[in-house]
Amino acid sequence: MEQENEKCNFLRRLPPELQKRILALNVNPPIPTWPDQKRGIPNLCLRSALFGVIQRGRRKAVKRESIAAVNGLNIHYTGWRLDQGDFDVLAHSLHLASHQSTGQYVQFTAKGFLKGIGRSHGKSGREWLKDSLRRLTASAVEIRLEVQSHFGREAFSYTGSLLDEFYYTEEDQTYFLKFNAKLATLFDAGWTQLQWQQRLALRTDLAKWLHGFYASHRLPYPMKVSTLQQLCGSDCGRLSDYRSKLRLALDELVKAEILASWSIDQEDKVHVQKSDLKVPQS
Repeated sequence: MEQENEKCNFLRRLPPELQKRILALNVNPPIPTWPDQKRGIPNLCLRSALFGVIQRGRRKAVKRESIAAVNGLNIHYTGWRLDQGDFDVLAHSLHLASHQSTGQYVQFTAKGFLKGIGRSHGKSGREWLKDSLRRLTASAVEIRLEVQSHFGREAFSYTGSLLDEFYYTEEDQTYFLKFNAKLATLFDAGWTQLQWQQRLALRTDLAKWLHGFYASHRLPYPMKVSTLQQLCGSDCGRLSDYRSKLRLALDELVKAEILASWSIDQEDKVHVQKSDLKVPQS
């Protein structure tokens, strides 16, 4: 009840036309639900470089750039490139949306949201959040995904932004965010529940990307180091440099008990064993 009263107070401060527009979105959210300690994410976000591993200061704007992805998934992107921080913002936005009873929108404070994604809620953190939401609403993503079903090969397609729009009040640092209802089709094509506290405990963006990638596979198959470099969107100039970062990231996943073990064979293929699939000792 208290949350509903806060939402009504927020709406009353908006122009009448804008109030009508927001209230018109009062329909059941089209995305699934999951436990509070997890975050549901469409697999295409976990099996591609859409949310890449971008070094500080190297973010760039692109126009219909082809994004590296697993076989059967085709992505083109326009806008400022997205990174793992932007992934956190989208994931937490979808989480808030999935846990409310009505509407295609969510209301939250900057402080509460930043705490939810493990970031500082000081001035720099608040400015970073607003910039990330700008990137997500200003993005244009073209996705075509083929999946195998009981009826044969099926194709899913989506074109649009990842988030629709947001409104912000400086006085109480409150956001009113409209997510894109069309994202439901991406969940229909397959999604994964990430252990959120596991992710927040990871230090490097590469470890976070690997966490999501391997979580989306029940039985990860061996993959070449160069393929992983492309799929995560790493901008390391030399493969040897990436391989060094990859080893450290995989060690981080083992330390966090996300992976039981990993190795790189003579063909430069990465083998991993997930901790939840360890064989019990007799």
